[in-house]
This record gives sequence, structure tokens and C-alpha cells, in this order.
Amino acid sequence: MNEYDVVVIGAGPAGSSTAYFAARSGLKVLMVDQRNAIGEPVQCGEFIPSTKEMERIIPRVKNQKELFDIDDSLIKMRTNKIKFISPKDREYEMDFEGFTVDRRYFDKYLAKKATDAGAELMIGTKYLSLKDNVIKLDKGEVKAKVIVGADGFKSNVAKDAGMEVNHVLCPCMLGQVDGDFEPTVEMFFGTVAPGGYAWVIPKEGGANVGLGIQKTGNVSLRNMLNDFLKMRKLGKIHDLSAGFVPISGPIPQTVKGNVMIVGDAAGQVMATNGGGIPISMICGRIAGNVISEYFKNKVPLTKYEEEWRANVGTELENALDTKRMADKAFKRNFTLELAMKLMGSKRMERAINCKPIFKK
Repeated sequence: MNEYDVVVIGAGPAGSSTAYFAARSGLKVLMVDQRNAIGEPVQCGEFIPSTKEMERIIPRVKNQKELFDIDDSLIKMRTNKIKFISPKDREYEMDFEGFTVDRRYFDKYLAKKATDAGAELMIGTKYLSLKDNVIKLDKGEVKAKVIVGADGFKSNVAKDAGMEVNHVLCPCMLGQVDGDFEPTVEMFFGTVAPGGYAWVIPKEGGANVGLGIQKTGNVSLRNMLNDFLKMRKLGKIHDLSAGFVPISGPIPQTVKGNVMIVGDAAGQVMATNGGGIPISMICGRIAGNVISEYFKNKVPLTKYEEEWRANVGTELENALDTKRMADKAFKRNFTLELAMKLMGSKRMERAINCKPIFKK
């Protein structure tokens, strides 16, 4: 049985970031991912705020350039605005710098950084269970001194470690459309996406188009997406995929014994908009660095919990509070239209920036 200092389950932005910062200190690290190709299928809007915006949103996080100043070849379009569109097509606009990536290549880039730093990668390998530091995979067993669950919203690693998992999930569907688009991210609210929003996120040669909802019951995301495409005259969609985004905030405990939970698995997602890439990378860096200190200086793994909550916990809580207030307005187009009018662009900007919307 192969033995490792660290085994990371999941090679998305959270898992690869954790593996990179752990491996670069010389630890023996293994990343395991059940997909045959990292980053595929694409399961998010592929938008990342600029380093400048991230420093404004989460000012306590130091040296963000280390994470978000990526190679220009990975950037598919730079954007400079976000536009909110109400049920009656009233538009509210804010300046906001960001860029879109192609997750098929961006996730591979992050995984390669980890392997270049010394981590091993097993793809097409399914996690089955965890017991007494032994991780059972469908291709055999491995042993680890530290186990990291970066295995998405349902996190079987968290379940096996006796930790709570995300309990409110937003189903979403997305794909790619071809064409020329302005460098503006658009978010559409109302019955087009009950309880959530639809989006058009421009990229080179087209856009990432999708929607996420909160409405339960017998609903068809594909029909809703088709209706949205027709309404906005966006043309044919391709490369369709679907998934879930955790929107109930961080799970109560992200460290138990020698098991750590990172990224979507930990609920480290902005509840207002489902954004998780930058938060996952920030928390992955914290996790990897704490693991390194654990082996070098016997720093307790619980320091990870303390540090990520100190760095991003306030913003995630603000986003969750905003979502709870917004849920009341989302029930009908009339109340949503009124709420958006009362909020205006300035308060919507505060919501996007994870600030309390009714505080100066």
C-alpha cells in the first residue's frame, strides 16, 4: 500500500491549490480525481474578479497576486462591468473588473502547478471510503497522514469523517454560445430563473450562458434555459453541463482529526452569486500552508479553520445575510422589481462585494 503525507480528493481549484502549497514544501502529496479529464465538464460561469477587485472585496487576504495574476493565455476576455437586469428589463450597472477563463484549461493549469511542485495526480479514480487513515479507491487503497476533501458539494470525505455537508443546493445548467459580446457580465432576475438568476458571461468568440434556480418541484432546467436563450436571442447552445452550487454558507466544521474540507465541499462559496473559484483558491492556499506547518512545526490542523474564517468568513456571512433578505423578494416578480428599484446600483454593488447592503 502506498503511503503519503497528504492525499487530496478532488483536483478542482480548491484541491489543486491545496496540493500545490503542500507539495512545494517537500511533502509527499497525492491528488485523486474521478474525472478522466481535469476541468471537464465545465460546471460554472468561468468568471474571476481581478486581483484589484478581490483585494477590495476581501482586504484581509495578503498577497493575492500570487493566486490571481495568471498567465494571459488563460484569459478568454477581460470585462469591466456587471449589469443587473430586472424582470421588467430595467438595467442597473456597476464598474467591476474581471476576466473569464476556460475551466477546461484553467483547472488543468492549476493541477499542473501542483504536479510541477511534486504532487502526484491520479485521474479517472473514484473515492470510495475512508477509515483509519486508509483511503479506499476503486483502483486500490492508499494511506495518508492528512486527508483533504475537495470533492465538491456533497463531499463524501466530509461524510465519512463525521462532518456536516451542504444542505441547501442550487441546481444550475450552463453551456456555450457563439458570437460577439460586449465585455460586460449580465445577470438576469425574475421568473427566468426562480429564486436565482440567469447569466451571460462573455468570453473570446462567445459567452458562457446559464441559470441557477432555487425553486423546487417538477421543473426542467433545460426548458428554462431554452426559454432564456430565445428571449435574449442568443442562438444555439453547445457543451451543455449541469450541477449544483452550495448556497447555505460554510459548513460548521471543516477540520476533524486529520481530515480537512476545502472549497465547495466546505461551502466556501459566495451565497449571493454562487462564486467559488477565488474563495476556493484562497482557502486552498491556507490549507496547504497549514499542512506544511503541521509537518514542520507541529502546528495543529485546526489553524486552517481559524485562518480561513478570519480571512474570508465575514464576507461569506455577509453574502449569506444578503441572500436571506433577497429570498423574500424573489417570491414574485412584482416584489423583486420593487426591491431592485429600492436597492439601486449602489446597494447591488455592495451585495456583489460581499458588504452589508444597508450599512454605510
